[in-house]
Amino acid sequence: MVLRKGFESQQIHEQPLRPRLYTLNHTNSFLDPVLFAVQRRQPLYFLARGDVLYGFAGGILPRIFPLLPVWRRREGQAQLKGNYSTFERCFEVWKQGGAVVIFSEGLCVNRVGLKPLLKGTARLVWQSYERGVDLEVVPVGVCYEHFNGTGKGARVSLGAPLEWRNFAQCASSPAHFYQSFNGALASAMADCMVDPEETGSAAKFWSVLPPRRAWQRMARLLSTVLHFPIAAPARLLSRTLTHGTVHFDSVYFVVLMLAYPFSLLLLLVVGIGFFPAHALAVCLCVGLLPVIAWMGR
Repeated sequence: MVLRKGFESQQIHEQPLRPRLYTLNHTNSFLDPVLFAVQRRQPLYFLARGDVLYGFAGGILPRIFPLLPVWRRREGQAQLKGNYSTFERCFEVWKQGGAVVIFSEGLCVNRVGLKPLLKGTARLVWQSYERGVDLEVVPVGVCYEHFNGTGKGARVSLGAPLEWRNFAQCASSPAHFYQSFNGALASAMADCMVDPEETGSAAKFWSVLPPRRAWQRMARLLSTVLHFPIAAPARLLSRTLTHGTVHFDSVYFVVLMLAYPFSLLLLLVVGIGFFPAHALAVCLCVGLLPVIAWMGR
């Protein structure tokens, strides 16, 4: 899967050992954190749904990935107390100059545009204010051309750090702070995204991506035809596994990532088996497949 990426950043975001909270929108399942993480130099911890990190997965995934569980009311009132230990873990990360990523909308939906923000981000920022943490809150927008497979353009945009302390100092209560903070954060995050209601916004937004040249379009078409025997089963499997959910694009990405090397190896073995006298030509043809895909990205 090839993603064409446009990326904006300021030097301030690369300063090491600075406690940060990155606030992301959530439109494309676990492709959102993957796409964001590969752009960052600073180690990141991700706040993830607690019901996903439950049972067997809860014992394995956090050991492999830097995930911190967040429980929502829909998972049961009794589970909410687990958020206290998660928030404490966030403060430990920030004491070491680390960064935490939170999906402020709290829900993944495959559509462009910012959804209403929940109170979790504001509550975490307010507690950091009470503890005197010098926290930098960075709004982030992650946008995709579509949510239906390969060949998409994707863009990660970082906004200027939010001046949230002004709201905290003027707030008469935590609830007052939550309201004013969420309003400012939503505005800052929306500036990093495409506004579907604004005429010409999408064209302007994607203008940072250079248009594909004629040879790239030809390579893209050729790659689509040549990779059909690999892509079609992977697509069907992903559709079956994710029917009725928002996870198709992410699962399709993972299925292709895992299956593609083995598919090339299988083609190589079968090709050499049928044409042993032309083993070098078979290796060359199989090796050209990922090259053509890269050229048509």
